[in-house]
Amino acid sequence: MLVRVLLVGKGLPDRGGIATFLSMLLQSELAERHELGLLNLAHTGERQGGRATWANARRTLQDIFATWRRARHVDVVHVHTAMAPLVTMLRAGVLAAAGRAGGARVVVHAHGGLVQLWLTSRRRRALVRAALSCADHVVAVSADGRDAVAAALGASRVSYVMNGVDTRAFSPGEEPGEERVPPRVVYVGLLSPRKGVLDLLDAARALRARGVPMELWLVGGTPDEGATGELEVTSRAAGLAELLGVREHADMPRMYREADLFCLPSWWEAMPLSVLEAMACGLPVVATSVGDIPIEVEAEVTGLLVPVKSPDALADALERLLVDEDLRRRMGRASRERVEQRFSLDRTVDELDRIFRRLPRRAS
Repeated sequence: MLVRVLLVGKGLPDRGGIATFLSMLLQSELAERHELGLLNLAHTGERQGGRATWANARRTLQDIFATWRRARHVDVVHVHTAMAPLVTMLRAGVLAAAGRAGGARVVVHAHGGLVQLWLTSRRRRALVRAALSCADHVVAVSADGRDAVAAALGASRVSYVMNGVDTRAFSPGEEPGEERVPPRVVYVGLLSPRKGVLDLLDAARALRARGVPMELWLVGGTPDEGATGELEVTSRAAGLAELLGVREHADMPRMYREADLFCLPSWWEAMPLSVLEAMACGLPVVATSVGDIPIEVEAEVTGLLVPVKSPDALADALERLLVDEDLRRRMGRASRERVEQRFSLDRTVDELDRIFRRLPRRAS
């Protein structure tokens, strides 16, 4: 049964996991099984994500109308959102309502790592029930996110679908030759303090003081909340890291292959795609133990996990891998094997396929 699905969310050239995920779906086998379209809500100009501003209100009205108009010609509207904090959750709700008003069934895909941290009170759960009353189903990308949303909506309306990565596009390069000196650490993500980038820079400074050689690449750009956080990162990165800016998604496999290990010291996450991409390319991972990162990264096997906001612990973990090439390569091979076994995009596609097929046909 072919289902006409409209993906609704911020696609490329926007940055972040949602844009990457949408791009992957459009190029995946899901696009062969069903008729996929994209309503790209990415915009140019000042980034004001999660804030109640007139510009956001105006864009939301435009997005509501566009969703309703295109929903009239599809079976399912698949809204992709961070779904927290309040403004983002309400925006997801009105887009879901627009899809239902257009006669389509609605799936809301909650990507953000803040859902479980925000959705903690009875009042907020009531708000989510009201906001998502038009959604037929909600997909969470972390176990904690699923539990938090299920507490508000009921378990039958929520599924946990782990992120996956295209293991054909993201793969190790040729057999490693001589050891790169100094070893290269790569970070991929928004340049924001909440991503732990300042903690990583503090760790890099500590490693330099210890005499541990390393090269640090920062790949990413302006966070959704605006340029203030990015400016703080760039000002403190001088002399410690190479700022490589935003790269095309097609260029990312090469970026990972040219590094020796990957680091993501975020303060919160759901199930970050960057970790899976790095692992698929054969990199060991040093990351904070937040969200579903401990499910992605098997501690002491595919990488090392550290507490949040702990630059000293981060420096210690990085040092272990930086000074031990054999450990890096062993963990890198284990990373690739783990992604192949548990986190291939094919598994994600199968899960979404089942959700689409279980939904009733058009709501009207």
